Amino acid sequence: MAGGKRGRGRGRGRGGRGRGRAAAAAPSPLATRVCLWEFSQNDARRDSGSKLVRQGLARQLDARAAFQGIVLAADAPQILSPADAPLIQTRGLAGVNCSWRGLDAVPFGALGRPELRRRLPFLVAANEVNYGKPLYLNTAEALAAALRIAGLARDAELLLAPFASGGAFFALNADAFEAYAAAVDGDGVAAAEARFLADCEAARAEARAARAVPAGGYLADGDLPPAESDDDEADGDLPPPAEESDEEAAAEPPPPPPPDVSGLVLS
Repeated sequence: MAGGKRGRGRGRGRGGRGRGRAAAAAPSPLATRVCLWEFSQNDARRDSGSKLVRQGLARQLDARAAFQGIVLAADAPQILSPADAPLIQTRGLAGVNCSWRGLDAVPFGALGRPELRRRLPFLVAANEVNYGKPLYLNTAEALAAALRIAGLARDAELLLAPFASGGAFFALNADAFEAYAAAVDGDGVAAAEARFLADCEAARAEARAARAVPAGGYLADGDLPPAESDDDEADGDLPPPAEESDEEAAAEPPPPPPPDVSGLVLS
C-alpha cells in the first residue's frame, strides 16, 4: 500500500514524468504543421526560430530528418504561391533557422524534396535587426509570410503573435501580400512581384523629383523690383556678353543618374 501511494505521488507531483509528457504533447494552436531545421548559428535567447519552438508554434527537425512538405530556401528556383496551399495544409511547411551570414554553411540541397523547395517573393523585414530592409526577413517572418501568401492568414498571425513587430510586418507588406495572395500560381506571383517592384521604383523616382529644386529657381515667378542691370541695359552701357568658358560649362550639374535599384536585390 505504501509503495502504491509513493508511485501515485511521483506521477502527479510537481515535475513528475506524467505531467511532463502531458506538457510535451500539448497541441499547437496552428492548423498547419510548421517545422524548422536548426543550425545553431544564432543566440537561442533572441532567435525568432528558437522562440517559435519554445512557444510550441514550430517543431525542431534534425538536420537528417526527411520532410515531405514545402521547404523555404533562399536559392530555390521556384517562387512560393497560393498553389502550394494544399501541400502546406496536408504535409506542412518547413524553414531553416540560421544566420544570414551563415547561409553558405547550410546544405539546402539535402533538406526536403528538391521539387518542393520555394523562395519567397519581395517583402520587407520589420524585425528590430533588419527593419525596413528588403528580403532580410527573420525565420518567423519568413514562415508567416509563406502562410499568408498561401491563404492561411490566421496561422500567419498566430505565428507572429509572440513578437512585438508582428503587426508591423503585416502592415509594411499589406499591398504586396494582397497581390501575391490573389495570384493563381507561381507565374502569377512572379508577375505581381515585378509589378510591385516597378511601382516601388516609380514612387522612389517621383519622390526624388519632388525633392529637386524646380527649373528657374524658387523665385522665378516672384514679382521683384527691377535689378540694376535693367537700368544699365536702358542706358546702353552693357558690356558685350562674355563667351562661356570651359570651366563654367564643366561646372554645370551633370544629368541625373538612372534610377537606383541597388537596394532591391532579389535572392
